Amino acid sequence: MTYPITIRFLHMNPSPALEQALRDKAVKLGQFHSALAGCNVTVEPLGMHQHQGREYNVRLDLQLKGKDIAITRAAAEDPYVAAREAFEAAQRALDAELDVRRGFVKP
Repeated sequence: MTYPITIRFLHMNPSPALEQALRDKAVKLGQFHSALAGCNVTVEPLGMHQHQGREYNVRLDLQLKGKDIAITRAAAEDPYVAAREAFEAAQRALDAELDVRRGFVKP
């Protein structure tokens, strides 16, 4: 099933390779969870550290049928690592939501 995927880069230049990687991860997430109706991905760099590189924050806003889920806790020095962590957290959140919908756990 296809659904709208929006990717935004805040305070940084867009990267076609990163955008394609994010789009692939979002499509893969939608293949396993049919209740997914939309996905907004926001990538932004956080403040510059003196001894370390810049950290990147990846935020996911997932729209389900009847509920929205936001993933905001993924930050890493590499935007690809931050994206991987964000999509893994989204996978866990969607699995928990499906368990509730199926009646495996109490709501």
